[in-house]
Amino acid sequence: MMNFDNLFRRFILTQLFVRGWRNPFHLQEIFTYRREKIGKQKGNQNYINARFRSSLANYLPHLVPSQVATAHFQLVLSRDHRFGIDSIPIGICYTGTGDHGFSRRRLFTVVPLINQYPIGSILLENPYYGLRKPPDQSRSSLLYVTNLYIMSKTLILLHWCQKMKLTLAILHGFSLGGHMASLAFTKWPDPPSRQFYENKASQTFYDYLCERNRSIDSNKIVLDLIKDMMRLLMDEFTSLYNYSCSVQSNISNAMFIACTHDGYVLRDGIPHMNDVWPGIHIRYIPHGHASAFLFNQSDFHHAAAKMLQQQELNVKLKKHLIISPISVTTPKNL
Repeated sequence: MMNFDNLFRRFILTQLFVRGWRNPFHLQEIFTYRREKIGKQKGNQNYINARFRSSLANYLPHLVPSQVATAHFQLVLSRDHRFGIDSIPIGICYTGTGDHGFSRRRLFTVVPLINQYPIGSILLENPYYGLRKPPDQSRSSLLYVTNLYIMSKTLILLHWCQKMKLTLAILHGFSLGGHMASLAFTKWPDPPSRQFYENKASQTFYDYLCERNRSIDSNKIVLDLIKDMMRLLMDEFTSLYNYSCSVQSNISNAMFIACTHDGYVLRDGIPHMNDVWPGIHIRYIPHGHASAFLFNQSDFHHAAAKMLQQQELNVKLKKHLIISPISVTTPKNL
C-alpha cells in the first residue's frame, strides 16, 4: 500500500512554499489570534451555494487576501427537504489536501450519504483552494509557510446549522480535512459527532525535509536549522496537544480512521491519539493514504452514520444498509 502512495506522489508536480516563510511577525499574529444563496436541483438532490466572510479577515485583514476572506460552501439536501423547516442530520465535510472545488467530495461522499441514509452535507472550500485561491498561486502550491496556518476550522457554520434546523451535525474529512474537523471539534461545547481520517502534519513535513536534504552536506547546519524551525512551527500550530480538549462527554462521539500502511501520515515518534484524547474511538484499516480514499469509501460512509446514530438514537437511518458494518477498536499500539 505504501508503494502505491509513493507512486501516486510522483505524479504531483507542484512544490510548496516556493516564496519562503513570509514575514515572521505574521506567524506571531496568527499564533495570538489562534448569504448570498444560489440554489439548483440535480437528480434527487438540492444544491445551495452560499458564502460568508471569514472572521479571521476581521482580526488579521493584512494576512488574508480578498479571495481567502470570502468562504464559499455548498449545502446538499434531499430534493423534498423544506429548508429551514424540516430537521435533518448534516455532515460538514472539510477539504482534503489538494482538493479544489466541491465535485470530488460530492461524488465520493455527499451523494452516497444523502441517498443511502439520508444525511445532508455542507462542503466548505478551504482557504487558498478553489474559489479562494489567489490569482498568483499555481494549483495547490502555497506560496508561504504562513498560508498553511491560516487554514483553520470554522464555527460559523455550526451556529448556522442550529439556526436552520440542520442538526445533528457530524464533522469529518480526509487527511487535511480531518485535521480541520478535529480543530472545530475542540471548540464546540455541544456534542457534534466527529469522524475523520488521521493527519499528523508535524512529523510528515519534518521527515519530508529530512529525506529531501539527506544527501546535502555542505549546508548541513543551515538545513538543520530550517528543519528544526519547520518542526517547531508544525508542532505549535498542528499538534492537538496545543488546543483545548473537547468536552469529555463529547469524546465518545469521536472516531479516527487510520491507515496501517499510510505513506503520507507517519506513525513513528508521535503521541497516540488515546494519549491526547483518552477514550476516543480508533478504527484501523489495512490501506495506504491514497488507496483508502479511492477504495474504502463505503466504510467511511457507514462510520459517519454510526457516529450520528450513537449521538442520537432517534436518527432515522436505513434499516437495510448497502454496506457492511465496521468494527471499532481502541488499541494503544499497532
